[in-house]
Amino acid sequence: MLEINVPGIAGIKANGHAVFSVRLGLMEASYDFEGTVGEIRISVKLKNTGPSAIKIGALQLLTIEKVTEPVYYNNWQSWLPFKAYWEQPLVKPLVEFADASGSSLFNATPMPELLRSNIRPSDYFIATDEIVAGFLSGEVSHPYFTWNDERENIEVWVELFGKSLSPEEELQLEELVVFHDGTLWGMLENYAERIHYHSKVNFSEFEGVGWCSWYQYFTNIDFDELKRNTGLLRELRDREGIPYSLVQLDDGYQKDIGDWLETNEKFPDLSVVASTIRENGFTAGLWLAPFSVSETSDVFMNHSDWLVHGFDGKPKLAYRNWNKRIYALDTTNPEAMAYLIRTMKSLREAGFDYIKIDFLFAGAIPGKRFDSALTPVEAYRLGMNSIRESLGDDCFILGCGAPLLPSVGFVDGMRIGADTAPSWNPDVMDIGIPSAKFSIRNAFTRSFMHRRLWLNDPDTVILRDCELTEDEKRAFVLSVGLLDGMVIQSDDLSKVSDDGFALLKEALELTGGDVRVFLDGMNGVFAACTKAAEKYNVTAFVNLTDTVRHSIKLKDMYYQWSGVKASVEEVDLLPRKIWFERTETMARNLKKRVEVREDGRHFNYYTDEPERKSDS
Repeated sequence: MLEINVPGIAGIKANGHAVFSVRLGLMEASYDFEGTVGEIRISVKLKNTGPSAIKIGALQLLTIEKVTEPVYYNNWQSWLPFKAYWEQPLVKPLVEFADASGSSLFNATPMPELLRSNIRPSDYFIATDEIVAGFLSGEVSHPYFTWNDERENIEVWVELFGKSLSPEEELQLEELVVFHDGTLWGMLENYAERIHYHSKVNFSEFEGVGWCSWYQYFTNIDFDELKRNTGLLRELRDREGIPYSLVQLDDGYQKDIGDWLETNEKFPDLSVVASTIRENGFTAGLWLAPFSVSETSDVFMNHSDWLVHGFDGKPKLAYRNWNKRIYALDTTNPEAMAYLIRTMKSLREAGFDYIKIDFLFAGAIPGKRFDSALTPVEAYRLGMNSIRESLGDDCFILGCGAPLLPSVGFVDGMRIGADTAPSWNPDVMDIGIPSAKFSIRNAFTRSFMHRRLWLNDPDTVILRDCELTEDEKRAFVLSVGLLDGMVIQSDDLSKVSDDGFALLKEALELTGGDVRVFLDGMNGVFAACTKAAEKYNVTAFVNLTDTVRHSIKLKDMYYQWSGVKASVEEVDLLPRKIWFERTETMARNLKKRVEVREDGRHFNYYTDEPERKSDS
């Protein structure tokens, strides 16, 4: 039975309607609880009842009692995990790693003081096998949860970063919903659906297979290699029938981090790069980190006032990379905003119709901004809205390294895990360090976000001979197809064997399905099923661990979802391997489009084609 306590008030009932107010110092907090079968919606409005302005920092809203493990924690941005914990998450190793590397903790949280106090937050939502509690948007505050395994409770917090409220001024906080009936995976899906409708999410489809330069060339990519691979892609598309559609140039073309419109000595003008890709029949894609500015860039040298500052008056370190200090663009500064808009419009004019925006968390770090009235979350959304509007609805935007909830509605696709790598890397710290294992792990745990908040990007498949074994490659690539994520490849195409291309084709046969991942507290072994797929419905198990898993049962609920009648009753699964059985699809889900007429009437239209944005 769900038990919720508000500071000063105990025992809020899960069903029915309750409205009340509590005093929080000089503030009044008005609560509105609306309970229905299986869920409760909670709205909180703050009011400054004092005689002068106040600044609001971290605020505890309520406590969920009698929580049992495992507890599923979500990190605030793309690269870090959503996974199960059976005991209090360790914090010290993460802090020590950041301090030893000389970096900041903003990669892991917008509230580093929490980590330094040995508190690990779960950002935006949290889950157990009995409940899913999450906020429907991140517009002003940063919502988070903390779990105390000794007290067996979850505290619900919002951080407002010192936002000021004038006397009698009110502030409506983001709505919270708590699901408390059903399966974990069903509640997670319902949560994502609720976000979808709350934010009126719309996104463009990603068609075919993309190619990205990063995991083969990293920053060593040059124009000759880009042209050569573009030509090979055209040949493979025509000869092998692989539906290659996108060529995305990643990091390595730009003069510096922040100087995005100037290429280095390895590349011609960006318009030449885009036209070369387009002339071969592909969408031209480009990577950049729009909120990041390096200490050696022209932007930093000439416009340091465009950056987020610390209260010491100096630009505030966002993170370290490229052997440089990286600072954050202040999107509340009118001149910085004009630069951001000019950059995005110039990329469209150059011919790029697919833009990957990376290291986005930099735009949401706390600090001193031009407009001090806005929280970091509001500043981030201001920047994201300008990017969306400047690029246009007909440009596909892929987010990466992004604060997840505040990005909903601004991107078409979203990276939902760590960078992959041409090696399994199972022993690295699970804090976003490149790892094929952790990359695909998050594709399973965050699968419920796919086609509800955006298209999930599990990161690229790697098909060439490399440190990945054939079993590891097969587990990764087929999981990408099974989970229906964006399929993007990163190889020197001349180094991929016929077997590699055959594996890609096999994965493509698994795409297009309605996916369900049956989470059960195991962070390395997953059961996943699809229905209404393009070609095959699938029941699958994947073992990402280094331990053999014996006697994995084929449960009735797998058959009920996929319709795949397995030939065995249980499976023994070796380490780093995938097992699946499939059956030809007999039915497909229809996509619904709702048209609202001027008189208020709703008309529903159904099609088997994917939803797309309008051209307007």
